[in-house]
Amino acid sequence: MVGVLASQKTLRGQKNKWPNRYPEVGFISEIFVRNRWVLNLIHYNTKEPESLTEQLIEMTRLGGQNLEGFQLNLAWPSRDAILAYHKVCGGKFIVLQIGGKAFEMVNHSPKELAEKVSLYEHVVDYVLLDPSGGYGVPFDTEKARTYLDALRGYNLDLGLGVAGGLSPTTLNLIEPLISDFPDLSIDAEGRLRDSGDNLDLSIASQYVQGACNLFFLSGAIISPAFYF
Repeated sequence: MVGVLASQKTLRGQKNKWPNRYPEVGFISEIFVRNRWVLNLIHYNTKEPESLTEQLIEMTRLGGQNLEGFQLNLAWPSRDAILAYHKVCGGKFIVLQIGGKAFEMVNHSPKELAEKVSLYEHVVDYVLLDPSGGYGVPFDTEKARTYLDALRGYNLDLGLGVAGGLSPTTLNLIEPLISDFPDLSIDAEGRLRDSGDNLDLSIASQYVQGACNLFFLSGAIISPAFYF
């Protein structure tokens, strides 16, 4: 999965505080390429969730014909807003990111998180546990396991993913999870960038290759993600 960051701010043509991570929205359609090995998603956040449906519809238009869906980087967005979007733009892939604020809102409780996520079954396709939120905070393997176990206990029809400080040098932190969660997806952002906050293609390539080796050697299904 290749994720391109956007927000209600960039949707309005304003600069984001992370200019090397948020392209001008008019260029997003040129970034995505059609390839059966790639899932093209806009990673979207907004401070105006009350109009989320309308924002996603507009971003779908701007995303172009190769856009395949969204990762929603906001804490527990309205289920009804997502359903309303599906009615207009059906067939798009939706990933629900569980970031730092979302974890706080369920008191960092695996049980409460799983109960909350269960409300989104058949509304979103994947859930991404991402306490780092792109800041490169180190991945905590055992803490991730407690949340994954709680989610699996609900037997939800949802894919599961994890993120947090992943890079070519920290992929070993994922390895203990693979045997129990062979279809786990992984996501990296912050530690694939250089000191100027530009995507380092060399590090990104090493990450993808390392992830492929790690998952394929275990016989698992791989879904690495990184941001342009």
